[in-house]
Amino acid sequence: MPTYPNFSTAKLSTNSLSLDRIIYCLILASMEAEAGCQCSIGALQVMNEIRSVPTVVELETILGLVDRIHIQGQAMLKCKECRANPGSTLLTLPALADQSLALFEAACLAYNVTRKDALFDPSLPQFLCIRSKMQLGQMDLDDDETVVLVRMLLGKNSMKLLELLKGLRSLAKDCGQSHRAGAATLRACESSVEPSIHRLAVFMEQIEAETGS
Repeated sequence: MPTYPNFSTAKLSTNSLSLDRIIYCLILASMEAEAGCQCSIGALQVMNEIRSVPTVVELETILGLVDRIHIQGQAMLKCKECRANPGSTLLTLPALADQSLALFEAACLAYNVTRKDALFDPSLPQFLCIRSKMQLGQMDLDDDETVVLVRMLLGKNSMKLLELLKGLRSLAKDCGQSHRAGAATLRACESSVEPSIHRLAVFMEQIEAETGS
């Protein structure tokens, strides 16, 4: 069982933004959630779901999970309560993006989308994606067509995650300039947002670079 710090006295920093700590903060936030804002509960559900992904996973599961992350992330970034008082709920976005990248890497290797196998942080969980036959409507796709489709799907879903991270970065800058409540939390998060944005950009460049290779 993980050991959690004393949330009432702990300070948020880049080094402390582990998944266990974020989940712990979300649990506390969900217990104190106001009736009008249930974002912490939704974020906790998504965090638990991504942590429960088995080591061996299918592409359909990966894409479905990223879609849920995108929907939940958009809701949090648009939430008046979250924007007015940024806290641990928004801190989930960089962590979720990094976990999604580990899943994307598994899909790339399974479908031979890229020949590089060291795009991401080696400390992230390692997954094995099961390659399955792909269809477009009623038509079975051959290997080359499957690679094209998977590349397109991964690129589209990477853009969804990038959109969320850029939204969080903009919110952090706005809060910093206005000195509103929660600005310190988002400033601490900025140092993890930028690496996540960079990794997504590298990933997208890589899969595009190998198109037709």
